[in-house]
Formats: sequence, structure tokens, C-alpha cells
Amino acid sequence: MKIALISHLYPTKLYPHQGKFIQDQYNLLADNGNNEVELIVPTPFALPFTKRWKANHSSLLSDQSRSFRVRYLSFPGRRFPKVIKRNLSKNVLSFLFRKRFDIVHVHWAYPDGLIIPELKKAGLRSVLTVHGSDWYQTKDSGELSGLIEESFSSTDRVLYSGPKLKKDIEARFPELSKKSDIIYNMVDTESYSPLSSDDKKMVRKKLNWEPSKKHALTVANIRHEKGLDLLIDTISKNKELADIQFHIVGNLENTEYSDSVIRLIEDNPLKNIDLIPAVPPTELIKYYQVADFYILPSRREGFNVSILEATACGLPLVCTDVGGNAEVIDKGAGIITHGLKNADPSDILEMAETHSDYNPEKLNELITINYGKSSFLKRLITNYRGALNS
Repeated sequence: MKIALISHLYPTKLYPHQGKFIQDQYNLLADNGNNEVELIVPTPFALPFTKRWKANHSSLLSDQSRSFRVRYLSFPGRRFPKVIKRNLSKNVLSFLFRKRFDIVHVHWAYPDGLIIPELKKAGLRSVLTVHGSDWYQTKDSGELSGLIEESFSSTDRVLYSGPKLKKDIEARFPELSKKSDIIYNMVDTESYSPLSSDDKKMVRKKLNWEPSKKHALTVANIRHEKGLDLLIDTISKNKELADIQFHIVGNLENTEYSDSVIRLIEDNPLKNIDLIPAVPPTELIKYYQVADFYILPSRREGFNVSILEATACGLPLVCTDVGGNAEVIDKGAGIITHGLKNADPSDILEMAETHSDYNPEKLNELITINYGKSSFLKRLITNYRGALNS
């Protein structure tokens, strides 16, 4: 099967952490001997030598002979979506027409998914994966929501990153249930795996983590929907949490919200929050492996890949009840918390006391069975065949 994988978000030399789950999917398909896959990364034009221009010209972390940027015209604030659709569709189709693909798999309803009606007109079979933010941030945006509805109607299969996303979208478009599926994010559970206790102590020493404290980890971009302010507020207001060191690894977005998060951390009277700039995935694994438990305080999610990575590394979870979090917790991976919005520390304290009751190897096995590479590939290929036979 010849597959075109399209996503504007993909790891680069400059930003190796962004869109890693897309890279994992690309590598999984490319490594499977029955498939031939090429990567297309829609990339907006930008003013020369600006920060955005440098980001958009950074090398993709993939096989250079099978990965390509397609430039298109974009505008800030999702303005002029019809212009974006026409330009992006024209340029992507121009690339696709040079080759013969069986399936075009498009990630993100916006902006990438805007091309799907034109793919259908051209006789190309398509699969659209909706991740969450691309729906929730555009569903009520007038002209743009209409274009996304057209894409939903035109695609052969719709894949959702979690059950709540499927429920929310199909509440508005119930007809999609006839051609949709939930396909969770995937984790390489051989790379993301627990350390022995001796190795854990050694790596903690290298990271200068205090051996006398318990360590909680959170990995999230510093955005309002990720709820970091809720977590920091809970920590700051509860002296009972003083003996826990909280490590937050995240991409500083240089926004008003990220600035406020930094100020909250600086003002924390317990001085037990460590803010770490985003690190490459190979480095991030170390943080997962040496923490005691993982906290995800999000206000909104699709299906968060970090909780899968953390659990695969042997960490039990404390998660808010959003997106697909409960799906993982219900399999025995930790606790759903409702207390962070009220600065209630009880669930964090409970996990700090009970984290050693969770078997790291069993947690890794849980992720392998439900979200590992083989189960993901099987479900993905089934949906590709469904699109071809639709």
C-alpha cells in the first residue's frame, strides 16, 4: 500500500519534540515491509529570517528522500480560511499528482484537513485524524467550521484520538459514526520502559534530584488548556506537599499565560517546583524513568500521549477527567482527580503514599497491549482498507 502522510506538525532539528507522535506513526508505517509511505509537511510562507521562517526551514527529522515540505499561504488568527484552503489544496495536489498513492492520511482538521474536498474531487481516497485541539479551537468559528464540516463529509474515514472527541463531534455530525473509529496514540514501549532501581538512583544523581524527596513529573506545553496554573496553585497553597518535588517539562511559548506560569512558580512559597525547558524525546525518557508518579492537570485534551509514555516507563498517573485520560486510568494506571480546580491536594498526597504499590513492569505491559506498536498498526491498516473499500 502506498501512503501519503500529511501533517503540518512534525519534529525538526530546531524543535525535535514537536509532533513526535506523528513521527512515530510515520516510522511505524515506513518500517512495515508491506507499505511505502511518504511524508508531506504543509509549511506556511513566512518573512525571511524571522523566528517563524527559521522554524519553517529547519530540517525534518525523517528520511530526506521521502519527506517533503509543501509551502502555502497562511494568515494569523485563522483568518481568510477559504484563501488558505485554495492555496494549500492546489499546492498539495500538485505534489500528489506526481505520484500514485492508494491512501492520503491527513492529520489535523485545520489547516491540513481543508484539502480533503479537493482530494475527493481528484479521486483520491483519504483518512482524516482529528486530535482534539484542531476541533475544539475551530468548531464555533463561523466560516472555518463550515469548511471543516465539508472536510468531514468528504473524507472516507474519520479517526478520533479519544472517545470524548468522537462523542462531541458526532453529537453535531451523527452521520460520521458510519465511517469513524477511535485510534489512540501509540507508544514504543521498548524505548519507553522502566529502569531498575539502581539505574534510577544513578540517573537521579546525574539530574541532581534530591534522593530524600518524592518526585512528580508533568510534561506539557505552557498553555492555558494544560492547566499548569491549577497544579501550581494547588502546590503553593498546601504545605503538606513540601516534601514532593514537582518537575514540569514544557515548551515556553513566550505568551502572557506562560509568563504568568513562570511568575506563579517564582512566587511559590514552598520552592519545590522545577520548570525545565522542553527537551528532545531521547532526553525526556530519562525524566519519565526517574520520577515516582506523573500528573496531568489539563483543562482540555484529545488523547494525551504523555500519559502513555509515562505509564510505559512505570509511572502511575494523577489526571484530570478530560479527553481520554479516564480510558487509561480505568485500566489500572492511577487516579482521576477532581480536586485541582479547588486546590485540593488529597489525590496527589494519596499517590505520593501509594505510588510504590504500582508495578512498573505491569504498567509497561498495560501500555504495550493497549497502545503498543503492533495494536496501533493493525487498527490503522484496517481503517486504510476501510477507506479503500468505501
